[in-house]
Amino acid sequence: MTKFTLSAIYNKIAGGIFIVIYVDVLYVINFFITFLLLLATARFTKKGRNTLRFIISSALGGAYSLIIIADVSELFSTVSKVIASAVIVLVAFRFTGVSSFFKTYIVFYVMNFLFLGVIYGLSLLLKTPYIQLARGTVYLDISARGLLLSAFFAYIVSSLVIRIYNRRLASGEVLDITVENDGKSVTLSALSDTGNKLREPFSDYPVIIADRALLNGVSDGKSTRLIPASTVSGNSFMLSFKPDRVSVKTSRGNEEIENVYIALSDDMKSDDFSAVINPEILSV
Repeated sequence: MTKFTLSAIYNKIAGGIFIVIYVDVLYVINFFITFLLLLATARFTKKGRNTLRFIISSALGGAYSLIIIADVSELFSTVSKVIASAVIVLVAFRFTGVSSFFKTYIVFYVMNFLFLGVIYGLSLLLKTPYIQLARGTVYLDISARGLLLSAFFAYIVSSLVIRIYNRRLASGEVLDITVENDGKSVTLSALSDTGNKLREPFSDYPVIIADRALLNGVSDGKSTRLIPASTVSGNSFMLSFKPDRVSVKTSRGNEEIENVYIALSDDMKSDDFSAVINPEILSV
C-alpha cells in the first residue's frame, strides 16, 4: 500500500516493518551524496571537474533514487541502476574513450561502496542504525546536519585513502613523459616527486616542471602564464604553458594526463631527469 500526502511522505510496509520516507529528503540526500561521489571519483581518476555537469549529474542521481517508491522488480531495479550510473558518469565527465569511461565507471562504483561502508560504520559506532535499503537505494532517516556530517566524513575518508594511495604510486621513480603541442612533441625523463606542489593559480591545475631548453619549439605559439614558485633561492615566477597533450609511461601502461601546465625551468641540472612530476596527478 502506498500513500502520498501534501508533506511529501511516502508510507509502506517493508518486511513487516512500517517505515516513513520523506521524498524531498530522499532526493536531497542522494543529490548531495552523488555530488560528493563525483568529486571523489574526479580526485581518484584525476579528471577535470565541471561544476555544472556535476550538478546536472547529481540531480539525475537524486531523481533516480525515487525508484524506491516505484513498484518494480529487483531485476529491473538492478538493470536500471547500472544504466543510471553510466548516464551519471557520462554527463559528469563526458565520453573520451571506451577505456577511460569504464575506468571512471568502476571507480565511481568503488567510491559508492567506500561511502556506504564509512556511513554504515558510523551508524554502528554511534549505535544509530538509521540506514534503510530498498532496491539498492539508500535512505538515511536522520537530520540534515547528521546527513551532511556523515557524507562529508565519508568524503574526507575517501580523500585520505586516495592521497595515501597516490603517495605510494611511483614516488621517486623516473618516468618517460611525452609533451605534444601544435603537432610537435618531445619525450622527457621526469622525476616523480611529491615535493612538486606547484599549481596554476587561476585553474588550480597541477604543474610539471621541465627543462626549458628541451621544449624550445614545442612551446612556441602557445599562450603563456606566469606561475609563482618558491625555491631555495627565494620566490620567483616561472613561465608556463598548457600543452595539447601529455602522456606518461608508467608500470601500468601509458596514461594521458588531462588539464596540466608545463613550467619552463633553467635550473634542471640533473643528468638523470629533465622534468619533475608529482605522482599524485597520476591516475590508478
